[in-house]
Amino acid sequence: MKWTTAVRTLEDVADRCAHMDRQPGTIVRLRVTEAWVFGDLLGPRRDSLDDLGSVRVALVTSAPEEDCALFTRPPAAGHWLTASGLEKKPVQLFFRSAHAPVWNHLVERPVQFWSHEDGPEHDVLVQLRAGEGDALRPPAPTAAELRARLDRELAVSLGALARTARDYDEKRWAPGSPKKRGDALCDAALGLVDLQEARNRLGA
Repeated sequence: MKWTTAVRTLEDVADRCAHMDRQPGTIVRLRVTEAWVFGDLLGPRRDSLDDLGSVRVALVTSAPEEDCALFTRPPAAGHWLTASGLEKKPVQLFFRSAHAPVWNHLVERPVQFWSHEDGPEHDVLVQLRAGEGDALRPPAPTAAELRARLDRELAVSLGALARTARDYDEKRWAPGSPKKRGDALCDAALGLVDLQEARNRLGA
């Protein structure tokens, strides 16, 4: 993916977030209030980026923290993704809760480029296009701050894994395809593993 294409993808994300924000709550239950970019696009400009994971966006939602464990989707996220059209776009989306910090070890020093209140941050997009995203990033957390954030997210992730495992077990032989429940269980497990590995690297 070319650098300019990646930035245009971010602009498309902002446009689609704005479109969904205009829909009534009776139609769109999940509300997305902010969009933050992180990863490669915050580094120096290159001619091209790796296709896989080049554009990474954290979507801050109205869902409680317990419903936004790492790699999982809160209720109604599937409908939001389908209605927005972002499910088929070349962007990795991570759902985060407005009731907790957007950052963690993976969503590292992100930069906001759209919000419900202010719309798209045009100056941010201009700097990203120029490869000057690093100047926009907030300071890195201290080791103690990161430890505390990971400990909290581990608790949330463990709770999500327990819920999805129970749901999978209770409906294991229910009619219909178990794929959706299996995917949810896999996502919760992968999130827990990723968080635990990051926490272990930090030490005591």
